Amino acid sequence: MGDPLAALAACVAETPYCARLGIVVEAIALDRARLRVPYKDENSNPGRALHGGVPASTIDIAGVLAAATGLAGRPVFDAGTLDLSVDYLAAAIGEDIVAEAEVLRRGKEIAYADVDVRNDGGKRIAKGLVTYRALDHPPAGGRARGRMRAEAAAAGGEVPRLARAIVSVPFMASLGLAITRMQDGHAVVHMPLTPDKTDRDGAIHEGALAALLDTTGAMASWSIAGLDLRYKASTVGIHVSYHAPAHADVVAEARTWRRNDEIFLNQVTVGERDSGRVVATGTVTYRIVVP
Repeated sequence: MGDPLAALAACVAETPYCARLGIVVEAIALDRARLRVPYKDENSNPGRALHGGVPASTIDIAGVLAAATGLAGRPVFDAGTLDLSVDYLAAAIGEDIVAEAEVLRRGKEIAYADVDVRNDGGKRIAKGLVTYRALDHPPAGGRARGRMRAEAAAAGGEVPRLARAIVSVPFMASLGLAITRMQDGHAVVHMPLTPDKTDRDGAIHEGALAALLDTTGAMASWSIAGLDLRYKASTVGIHVSYHAPAHADVVAEARTWRRNDEIFLNQVTVGERDSGRVVATGTVTYRIVVP
């Protein structure tokens, strides 16, 4: 019989979205995992700065992997991330990132994993907490799922030309993001279901959903500040709750509920475009520094 932890690591390597990011499992043990994301332009913004969706995705993947080490050899049902929280501490510029995940507590169904992301020099890039749930029996019956009203494609005048250029940068372009509304603290961004963004069950990977949520909150913030390449901006933190897997194209809708000088607080809902079923909700705290 093979090594179950090695099999888990292999599953990560074979997952389409993880392979697209370039994730390498460097170490795995009970309640622990270490992942590396080698630098590549496809994961970056202009200036070789790693897109915030990459650390967010890596935190989710590392936390889930660490949590799953305690389930090897057991029947597992309805498994997935319940909650993801990410704080961004510094930018990664043209360099690898390494995520170290450790399970803080493991209950009967739920495990909590702390994830630390650094560069090879030890500089902290991001910090996250992943709440993971797995059942040892099939869930009882179907559960009602919330629905959202997907926004119709907005007129071109509601999406600044520069915003369309922003989503053409490598990482966002690779996700296929398309902005259909960006005005007065309200943004709507679409993301198609494609094979390279899926998990092993064929659903859109939770990390890709986190990247979409991050980007949509940022676009809502920019719609208030006004797009200007002289401004410096970054995500301060995101928080994502996952409600259901997404097996179709998705649309994220963000609204800026509060602005405090440089800080923008945004609420985001992500749902399947056609069914309207909500698959994730969250918040994005974004900062725009106007000279």
